[in-house]
Amino acid sequence: MADKQVVAAALGQLDTMARDYPEWEPWLALYADALQASAEPLWEQAVPIPTSRPATGVPLLDGAVVALDPTAASGWLHYLVGRVVAIGTPEPEDRLDRIAAVDPLRFLRAAIASDAQAMQQLAAELGVALERLAAVGNLAALPFLQACGRRLGDRLPVPWVRGFCPICGAWPAAAERRGLARERHLRCGRCGADWVVIAFWCPYCTNGEHEQLGSLVPEEGGETRQVDTCRRCRGYVKSITTLRGWSPAEVPVVDLATADLDLAAIEHGYTRPTAAGHTLRLRMVAA
Repeated sequence: MADKQVVAAALGQLDTMARDYPEWEPWLALYADALQASAEPLWEQAVPIPTSRPATGVPLLDGAVVALDPTAASGWLHYLVGRVVAIGTPEPEDRLDRIAAVDPLRFLRAAIASDAQAMQQLAAELGVALERLAAVGNLAALPFLQACGRRLGDRLPVPWVRGFCPICGAWPAAAERRGLARERHLRCGRCGADWVVIAFWCPYCTNGEHEQLGSLVPEEGGETRQVDTCRRCRGYVKSITTLRGWSPAEVPVVDLATADLDLAAIEHGYTRPTAAGHTLRLRMVAA
Protein backbone atom coordinates (compact mmCIF):
# COMPACT_ATOMS: atom_id res chain seq x y z
CA MET A 1 0.00 0.00 0.00
CA ALA A 2 1.36 3.42 -0.93
CA ASP A 3 2.46 5.72 1.89
CA LYS A 4 -0.40 8.18 1.31
CA GLN A 5 -2.95 5.36 1.42
CA VAL A 6 -1.47 4.06 4.68
CA VAL A 7 -1.65 7.54 6.19
CA ALA A 8 -5.19 8.05 4.84
CA ALA A 9 -6.35 4.87 6.59
CA ALA A 10 -4.95 6.13 9.91
CA LEU A 11 -6.56 9.54 9.38
CA GLY A 12 -9.91 7.82 8.92
CA GLN A 13 -9.47 6.14 12.28
CA LEU A 14 -8.70 9.52 13.88
CA ASP A 15 -11.89 10.95 12.36
CA THR A 16 -13.90 8.11 13.88
CA MET A 17 -12.27 8.69 17.25
CA ALA A 18 -13.04 12.42 17.06
CA ARG A 19 -16.73 11.63 16.49
CA ASP A 20 -16.76 9.25 19.45
CA TYR A 21 -14.82 11.64 21.71
CA PRO A 22 -15.60 15.19 20.54
CA GLU A 23 -13.72 16.67 23.50
CA TRP A 24 -10.50 15.20 22.06
CA GLU A 25 -11.06 16.59 18.58
CA PRO A 26 -8.64 19.57 18.75
CA TRP A 27 -5.68 17.42 19.82
CA LEU A 28 -6.60 14.58 17.50
CA ALA A 29 -6.51 17.13 14.69
CA LEU A 30 -2.88 17.89 15.59
CA TYR A 31 -1.99 14.22 15.26
CA ALA A 32 -3.80 14.18 11.93
CA ASP A 33 -1.69 17.13 10.76
CA ALA A 34 1.53 15.39 11.82
CA LEU A 35 0.61 12.08 10.16
CA GLN A 36 -0.44 13.84 6.97
CA ALA A 37 2.83 15.79 6.91
CA SER A 38 4.80 12.54 7.24
CA ALA A 39 3.99 11.60 3.63
CA GLU A 40 5.59 14.79 2.27
CA PRO A 41 8.88 14.42 0.35
CA LEU A 42 10.69 16.70 2.84
CA TRP A 43 10.71 13.98 5.50
CA GLU A 44 11.13 11.00 3.21
CA GLN A 45 14.25 12.54 1.67
CA ALA A 46 15.76 13.26 5.09
CA VAL A 47 15.69 9.62 6.27
CA PRO A 48 19.32 8.42 6.61
CA ILE A 49 19.79 4.99 5.02
CA PRO A 50 22.42 2.92 6.91
CA THR A 51 25.35 1.81 4.78
CA SER A 52 26.60 -0.76 7.28
CA ARG A 53 25.22 -3.06 9.95
CA PRO A 54 24.72 -1.19 13.25
CA ALA A 55 26.45 -2.27 16.44
CA THR A 56 24.60 -4.87 18.48
CA GLY A 57 21.79 -3.36 20.52
CA VAL A 58 22.06 0.09 18.93
CA PRO A 59 19.04 1.65 17.15
CA LEU A 60 19.39 2.39 13.44
CA LEU A 61 19.20 6.17 13.94
CA ASP A 62 21.95 6.23 16.56
CA GLY A 63 24.95 8.15 15.19
CA ALA A 64 23.04 9.17 12.05
CA VAL A 65 23.43 12.50 10.27
CA VAL A 66 20.08 13.92 9.15
CA ALA A 67 20.14 16.55 6.41
CA LEU A 68 17.00 18.68 6.48
CA ASP A 69 15.96 21.94 4.81
CA PRO A 70 15.86 24.42 7.75
CA THR A 71 13.43 26.74 5.96
CA ALA A 72 10.91 23.95 5.40
CA ALA A 73 11.46 22.65 8.93
CA SER A 74 10.86 26.14 10.32
CA GLY A 75 7.65 26.39 8.30
CA TRP A 76 6.39 23.14 9.79
CA LEU A 77 7.25 24.28 13.30
CA HIS A 78 5.52 27.67 12.79
CA TYR A 79 2.41 25.91 11.49
CA LEU A 80 2.32 23.46 14.39
CA VAL A 81 2.78 26.12 17.06
CA GLY A 82 0.06 28.21 15.42
CA ARG A 83 -2.31 25.26 15.61
CA VAL A 84 -1.47 24.68 19.30
CA VAL A 85 -2.09 28.39 20.05
CA ALA A 86 -5.44 28.23 18.23
CA ILE A 87 -6.54 25.26 20.35
CA GLY A 88 -5.70 27.11 23.52
CA THR A 89 -3.37 25.98 26.30
CA PRO A 90 -2.47 27.14 29.83
CA GLU A 91 0.84 28.41 28.40
CA PRO A 92 0.78 32.15 27.46
CA GLU A 93 0.63 32.64 23.69
CA ASP A 94 3.82 34.73 23.55
CA ARG A 95 5.79 31.93 25.19
CA LEU A 96 4.51 29.38 22.69
CA ASP A 97 5.51 31.75 19.90
CA ARG A 98 9.07 31.54 21.19
CA ILE A 99 9.11 27.86 20.23
CA ALA A 100 8.44 28.76 16.61
CA ALA A 101 11.35 31.22 16.68
CA VAL A 102 13.93 28.69 17.90
CA ASP A 103 16.48 27.06 15.56
CA PRO A 104 14.26 24.34 14.03
CA LEU A 105 17.12 21.87 13.52
CA ARG A 106 18.21 22.22 17.14
CA PHE A 107 14.67 21.72 18.37
CA LEU A 108 13.95 18.77 16.09
CA ARG A 109 17.25 17.10 16.99
CA ALA A 110 16.39 17.23 20.70
CA ALA A 111 12.87 15.90 20.07
CA ILE A 112 13.86 13.12 17.65
CA ALA A 113 16.78 11.99 19.81
CA SER A 114 14.68 12.03 23.02
CA ASP A 115 17.47 14.15 24.49
CA ALA A 116 16.03 15.15 27.88
CA GLN A 117 18.97 17.39 28.78
CA ALA A 118 18.78 19.34 25.51
CA MET A 119 15.02 19.73 25.88
CA GLN A 120 15.38 20.98 29.46
CA GLN A 121 17.93 23.54 28.34
CA LEU A 122 15.63 24.77 25.57
CA ALA A 123 12.70 25.02 27.99
CA ALA A 124 14.80 27.11 30.38
CA GLU A 125 16.01 29.41 27.58
CA LEU A 126 12.50 29.92 26.19
CA GLY A 127 10.74 30.20 29.54
CA VAL A 128 8.28 27.48 28.48
CA ALA A 129 7.07 24.64 30.68
CA LEU A 130 9.08 21.51 29.89
CA GLU A 131 6.01 19.29 29.52
CA ARG A 132 4.47 21.73 27.02
CA LEU A 133 7.69 21.97 25.02
CA ALA A 134 8.03 18.18 25.02
CA ALA A 135 4.44 17.77 23.79
CA VAL A 136 5.09 20.12 20.86
CA GLY A 137 8.39 18.34 20.23
CA ASN A 138 6.72 14.93 20.01
CA LEU A 139 4.31 16.22 17.38
CA ALA A 140 7.03 18.12 15.52
CA ALA A 141 9.23 15.00 15.29
CA LEU A 142 6.42 12.65 14.25
CA PRO A 143 6.55 13.26 10.46
CA PHE A 144 10.27 12.47 10.26
CA LEU A 145 10.02 9.46 12.57
CA GLN A 146 7.04 8.05 10.67
CA ALA A 147 9.00 8.38 7.43
CA CYS A 148 11.87 6.51 9.12
CA GLY A 149 9.52 3.74 10.18
CA ARG A 150 8.33 3.22 6.62
CA ARG A 151 11.75 3.40 4.97
CA LEU A 152 13.78 1.52 7.58
CA GLY A 153 11.22 -1.09 8.63
CA ASP A 154 12.79 -3.78 6.44
CA ARG A 155 16.32 -3.01 7.69
CA LEU A 156 15.83 -3.80 11.38
CA PRO A 157 18.61 -5.77 13.07
CA VAL A 158 17.41 -9.33 13.60
CA PRO A 159 17.15 -10.66 16.20
CA TRP A 160 16.39 -7.57 18.30
CA VAL A 161 16.35 -8.52 21.97
CA ARG A 162 15.96 -5.07 23.50
CA GLY A 163 12.78 -3.56 24.90
CA PHE A 164 13.31 -0.21 23.21
CA CYS A 165 12.69 0.58 19.55
CA PRO A 166 15.31 -0.70 17.05
CA ILE A 167 14.90 2.46 14.97
CA CYS A 168 14.51 5.43 17.33
CA GLY A 169 15.16 4.06 20.84
CA ALA A 170 11.70 4.80 22.30
CA TRP A 171 9.88 2.42 24.61
CA PRO A 172 6.93 0.58 22.99
CA ALA A 173 3.55 2.27 22.93
CA ALA A 174 1.76 -1.08 22.85
CA ALA A 175 2.10 -4.74 22.02
CA GLU A 176 0.21 -6.69 19.39
CA ARG A 177 -0.80 -10.28 20.00
CA ARG A 178 -0.90 -10.98 16.31
CA GLY A 179 -2.58 -13.65 14.25
CA LEU A 180 -3.90 -17.04 15.28
CA ALA A 181 -0.61 -17.85 17.03
CA ARG A 182 -0.85 -14.63 19.11
CA GLU A 183 2.81 -13.82 18.44
CA ARG A 184 3.86 -10.84 20.56
CA HIS A 185 5.05 -7.81 18.61
CA LEU A 186 6.14 -4.61 20.34
CA ARG A 187 5.26 -1.43 18.44
CA CYS A 188 6.84 2.01 18.65
CA GLY A 189 4.39 4.91 18.95
CA ARG A 190 6.78 7.34 17.30
CA CYS A 191 8.15 5.61 14.18
CA GLY A 192 5.87 2.57 14.20
CA ALA A 193 8.71 0.01 14.27
CA ASP A 194 7.67 -3.61 14.76
CA TRP A 195 9.79 -6.19 16.60
CA VAL A 196 9.02 -9.66 17.93
CA VAL A 197 9.65 -10.59 21.58
CA ILE A 198 8.82 -13.58 23.75
CA ALA A 199 5.34 -13.72 25.26
CA PHE A 200 6.22 -13.40 28.95
CA TRP A 201 8.88 -10.71 29.22
CA CYS A 202 9.08 -7.14 30.50
CA PRO A 203 10.69 -4.79 27.95
CA TYR A 204 11.80 -2.36 30.67
CA CYS A 205 13.66 -4.56 33.16
CA THR A 206 13.86 -7.78 31.03
CA ASN A 207 12.08 -9.73 33.75
CA GLY A 208 10.99 -13.12 32.44
CA GLU A 209 9.83 -14.73 35.70
CA HIS A 210 6.20 -15.73 35.20
CA GLU A 211 5.22 -15.30 38.84
CA GLN A 212 6.23 -11.60 38.68
CA LEU A 213 4.37 -10.91 35.45
CA GLY A 214 0.64 -10.41 35.23
CA SER A 215 -2.16 -8.70 33.38
CA LEU A 216 -5.09 -6.36 33.95
CA VAL A 217 -8.14 -7.31 31.92
CA PRO A 218 -10.92 -4.69 31.58
CA GLU A 219 -14.56 -5.69 31.93
CA GLU A 220 -15.23 -4.61 28.33
CA GLY A 221 -13.26 -6.19 25.50
CA GLY A 222 -12.41 -9.43 27.27
CA GLU A 223 -8.87 -10.63 26.68
CA THR A 224 -8.57 -8.82 23.34
CA ARG A 225 -7.50 -5.69 25.24
CA GLN A 226 -5.39 -5.97 28.36
CA VAL A 227 -2.43 -4.51 30.19
CA ASP A 228 0.70 -6.63 30.65
CA THR A 229 2.29 -5.80 34.02
CA CYS A 230 5.58 -6.41 35.79
CA ARG A 231 5.68 -6.48 39.57
CA ARG A 232 9.47 -6.16 39.64
CA CYS A 233 9.75 -2.70 38.01
CA ARG A 234 6.03 -1.74 38.18
CA GLY A 235 6.03 -1.15 34.42
CA TYR A 236 3.21 -1.95 32.00
CA VAL A 237 2.56 -2.43 28.29
CA LYS A 238 -0.86 -2.24 26.65
CA SER A 239 -1.57 -5.46 24.75
CA ILE A 240 -4.09 -5.74 21.90
CA THR A 241 -5.17 -8.82 19.94
CA THR A 242 -5.14 -8.24 16.17
CA LEU A 243 -5.20 -10.42 13.09
CA ARG A 244 -2.86 -8.18 11.09
CA GLY A 245 -0.01 -5.88 12.02
CA TRP A 246 -0.74 -2.16 12.28
CA SER A 247 0.88 0.18 9.79
CA PRO A 248 3.38 2.69 11.29
CA ALA A 249 0.75 5.46 10.98
CA GLU A 250 -1.81 3.39 12.88
CA VAL A 251 0.36 2.82 15.96
CA PRO A 252 0.03 6.35 17.47
CA VAL A 253 -3.70 6.19 16.68
CA VAL A 254 -4.07 2.88 18.55
CA ASP A 255 -2.05 4.37 21.41
CA LEU A 256 -4.52 7.26 21.68
CA ALA A 257 -7.56 4.99 21.30
CA THR A 258 -6.46 2.80 24.22
CA ALA A 259 -5.95 5.61 26.73
CA ASP A 260 -8.43 3.88 29.03
CA LEU A 261 -5.90 1.06 29.48
CA ASP A 262 -3.24 3.60 30.50
CA LEU A 263 -5.60 4.99 33.13
CA ALA A 264 -6.37 1.51 34.45
CA ALA A 265 -2.66 0.69 34.74
CA ILE A 266 -1.88 3.95 36.54
CA GLU A 267 -4.79 3.41 38.95
CA HIS A 268 -3.23 0.05 39.89
CA GLY A 269 0.18 1.62 40.53
CA TYR A 270 1.93 0.79 37.25
CA THR A 271 3.85 3.30 35.14
CA ARG A 272 5.87 3.66 31.95
CA PRO A 273 9.46 5.00 32.08
CA THR A 274 9.70 8.76 31.63
CA ALA A 275 13.15 8.61 30.00
CA ALA A 276 13.74 7.07 26.57
CA GLY A 277 15.03 3.55 26.31
CA HIS A 278 18.01 4.84 24.31
CA THR A 279 18.94 8.50 23.75
CA LEU A 280 20.12 8.83 20.16
CA ARG A 281 23.47 10.31 19.21
CA LEU A 282 22.05 12.29 16.31
CA ARG A 283 23.27 15.19 14.17
CA MET A 284 20.99 17.52 12.23
CA VAL A 285 22.53 19.51 9.38
CA ALA A 286 21.12 21.91 6.82
CA ALA A 287 20.35 20.29 3.47
